[in-house]
Amino acid sequence: MDKEFCLLDEPWIKVLDEQNVTREVSLIDIFTNAHRYKRLAGETVTQDAAILRLLLAVAITVFYRYRADGCEDWVLEYDDPEEEILNRWSEYWDSGAFNANVFQEYLETYRERFYLFHPETPFWQVADLEDGTNYSVINLFGNIKESNNAASRHHFHTIDGSYIDNISYAEAARWIVYNNAYSVNVKTKVDGENKPTGVGRLGQLGLIIVEENTLYKIMMMNLCALNINGEVWNNPKPIWEKEPRTRPGVEIVAPDNLPQLYTIQSRRLLLYRDNEKILGYRSIGGDYYSTVDDLTEPMTLLRRDGKEKISFKPKKHAKEIVAWREFPSLLVENELKPGIICWLENLMHNSVIDNKQIVTFRMIGLEYGDGMSYTNGELIDESLSMSNEFLNQVGRVWITYITDQVNKCEDVVQKALYKFAKNLSLYLYKGDTSGTKRIKELLAVEYYFKIDKAFREWLISIEPSSSKRDIKEREWQLTSAQTAEAIVRNYIANLSPQLTMAGAKAFGVFKKELYKIYPKNSEEGGE
Repeated sequence: MDKEFCLLDEPWIKVLDEQNVTREVSLIDIFTNAHRYKRLAGETVTQDAAILRLLLAVAITVFYRYRADGCEDWVLEYDDPEEEILNRWSEYWDSGAFNANVFQEYLETYRERFYLFHPETPFWQVADLEDGTNYSVINLFGNIKESNNAASRHHFHTIDGSYIDNISYAEAARWIVYNNAYSVNVKTKVDGENKPTGVGRLGQLGLIIVEENTLYKIMMMNLCALNINGEVWNNPKPIWEKEPRTRPGVEIVAPDNLPQLYTIQSRRLLLYRDNEKILGYRSIGGDYYSTVDDLTEPMTLLRRDGKEKISFKPKKHAKEIVAWREFPSLLVENELKPGIICWLENLMHNSVIDNKQIVTFRMIGLEYGDGMSYTNGELIDESLSMSNEFLNQVGRVWITYITDQVNKCEDVVQKALYKFAKNLSLYLYKGDTSGTKRIKELLAVEYYFKIDKAFREWLISIEPSSSKRDIKEREWQLTSAQTAEAIVRNYIANLSPQLTMAGAKAFGVFKKELYKIYPKNSEEGGE
């Protein structure tokens, strides 16, 4: 196989430029002009997330070895590397752009590892791969809708409805990166033993990304150059600095540095082509390690795991859960705090970033299409904005308070609306539990839909150093209580006349429960 299509030079990464035009750029170009691009703009947000992790692997490696002015200076050689990390980050941030010469020099050192087609080391592939399953090119895409029947051309189309006929080298490169991150589950049998490789690495996470107004700032804010304990990582070891692994289904030791983590090869893969046309590819499971009690991964929400709730693992996003309902998991005050929050707190504590700014968290995920994760499903793309002050000592007082308000919203659904639904179903469905569930779920969807925008606006209006908690509390609780009551009243108004009395009784039960949740903003008793 001849060497062809080097990702250092060829345009393949999609970005949105200053004129809001989507364009393809090379790997060297993106680090030269990251400050001029607004964001990544690939086919899906999950593809963008996967490519961002690749870019971060490069950025962190260079950051650990070079100062902002381009001088080689390894962080790990300092007596106090943590202090140097923060000082260096400030210098990078103030410079407003990456040192293009340094990034080009670094990437040129590993040029041979960035050819999409290469006789020995094709980019994120295994040359002469013999293990695995052959797939048509259609399966490489992460923006397809699939049936659960045997794969054939008429079963697939892109999310926008267009059918797939061909794929460029540039697009193939993007989807290879995506595949390593979000690939559906694949069967991986090695020496007669099935290996639990599962879905791609990012498909196992509840991914969190800090948003900014340029790609340069996005990379800097998500750099996570210190671990959850505020300590340096070990020497960066991205995949292109190591000999490629070819054996499928390899359980590896948890990485001790982010570039290695961000370039894990979850799949062993090889593209097939003919006359510059991608025909398909071969794939099998690659490297994996347990996500349980993983202290390396910084960009995910976490949750307790197991019967004893001692261990923890990533908390995946759910399509039906809007971003603000994840506030308690995002800013939790214990060992489940995401690493990226610890990183931002370090920047805040050391006055490296302005505490008067607004920070926006983007939550990206993929719900797979079946119980075994063998098909693609729904994309998740949510965001949540708040004051940077939530990340300092002043803001911590508010975190418990806001978490309480989020939990009260859950109580409105699980207690007040449930009691209404249960009481009304006694008349409508003779107490059938499925009837109660249908009514409650209908009301819950409407309640969360109607308070979504209001909660986001309320949260972003809070300035922890100056806002009054009692005023903000009454403001939100009044909004929540009035919204829930209006929804229930409207539901009753649409009942048949013979159910008016039953509706009134159920409303009274609802009001009593609502009063328990919001005693300051509800009148006890029913009508």
